[in-house]
Amino acid sequence: MNKLFRIFIVLLVIAIAAWGFSYSYIWYFKYTKKDRDLTNLTAAQLANLPEKERNKIKEMKKLRSRIINLGLDLQGGLYMVLQPDYEELKKRRGGQELSQADVKDAMRRVMEILRNRIDKFGVSEPSITTQGEDRIVIELPGSKDPDRAKNIVMGRGLLEFKLVDEDTTAKLRRDMFDEDGNLIDKSVIPKTSELRYYWEKNKYGILEKKRAIVLYKKTLLDGSYIKRAQVQTDQFGKPEVVFSLSSEGAKKFAEITGSNVGKMLAIVLDGKILSMPVIRERISGGNVRITGNFTMNEAKDLALILRAGAFPVPLEIVEERTVGPTLGEDSIKSGIKAAIIGSILVLGFMLLYYKLSGFIADIAVILNMFILLGILAWLNFTLTLSGIAGMILTVGMAVDANVIIFERIKEELRSGKTIAASIQAGYDKAFRTILDANMTTLIATFVLSQFGSGPIKGFAVTLSIGIVINMFTSIFVTRLLYDIGIDLFKVKKLSI
Repeated sequence: MNKLFRIFIVLLVIAIAAWGFSYSYIWYFKYTKKDRDLTNLTAAQLANLPEKERNKIKEMKKLRSRIINLGLDLQGGLYMVLQPDYEELKKRRGGQELSQADVKDAMRRVMEILRNRIDKFGVSEPSITTQGEDRIVIELPGSKDPDRAKNIVMGRGLLEFKLVDEDTTAKLRRDMFDEDGNLIDKSVIPKTSELRYYWEKNKYGILEKKRAIVLYKKTLLDGSYIKRAQVQTDQFGKPEVVFSLSSEGAKKFAEITGSNVGKMLAIVLDGKILSMPVIRERISGGNVRITGNFTMNEAKDLALILRAGAFPVPLEIVEERTVGPTLGEDSIKSGIKAAIIGSILVLGFMLLYYKLSGFIADIAVILNMFILLGILAWLNFTLTLSGIAGMILTVGMAVDANVIIFERIKEELRSGKTIAASIQAGYDKAFRTILDANMTTLIATFVLSQFGSGPIKGFAVTLSIGIVINMFTSIFVTRLLYDIGIDLFKVKKLSI
């Protein structure tokens, strides 16, 4: 292949990598963390900003889609593994066995609702993936309030309107309950009714059971009729959630309130009674208010959950892990420190042992890392600690390829061949060995990326891309550098 054409290919690859990496450089070094956090604002929050600021954030969002993102272990956040409770869904259907289609449909709807909730919550680069057939992995890197994020993810959003069984409720006495607040003799509750609890915040702002209330089991109206939900403030400036019902829901609500004037109507969310207003008159128009001792964030979260809809099946937390931002910063520092020390030791060894040829290998290794970062940026890759480990291993494998080549060249020189012939023979004979070694590693990384998840997948993807680049830099680039050096300096003795 013509030397000029080979130089053109190398420069083209470097230019593409530099172009890709430039977006990450601008994102992490030009913009401050405060600027970057603005891209997580919701549409409602953006609407209150000046147009100039909105345009800046719009450009930053475009930029964010082309950078190397930092994973959960590098910037902190929330990691959860959820599992649908299909037994509960089966009970709701009267014990009827669920078909494979039912399970798939439930999982699809759960994933859709989760994405709607998390997208509106405002977290940069959230990850929602399935693990196997019945598990959902959620990663929310950079989440500053893990408890709030967890409430949004786990809130079922099941809103129900039920009438209060006032006669049975009036008969309840304190001595009917044990120390934990559980009813001792459940036979006092009629078959058509059920025991629920009215929840209120204590002085620490934590929801707790206040009193037992008996409700009729029949659900008069549920959240499926909600068309729109938003936060407003009442006359005293306290947040409240106002939602509009669809035309069918508004008609049903008018019938319910019209036929139950003077009775108490419980508004139940995920099994907790939030309020029990007395129906004073028939309510038409389909606008309903939920009042309570909400903070503004709690009211916004409730409106978000109601808009996204209720889960078709309850979810259980199988695994939960919260990584603090300080721990994430320490991980970044430790990872970068390990990468730098490892690279210096490897590059230094090559330089000392193989002299000028080692310097050529070092250029190839540095170029390998630069191209790798550029490609990861183009892929909008999320870098984790395991990904950094894959990059460090790539450095080792890049050097390993050059060691094989250099030892082959030494053998050819000892046999009495010229420098050019030794280099030619060294690369030709080493190529098969390097290819075989890299192909076996690629097969292993492919299996890991297909069947692994989370950190394992990140490691496999980073390493596999690094191996492909390694084939280019350790064979193509170093050979080109040798050819240029021999032609320019008329080398009579090879420094190797």
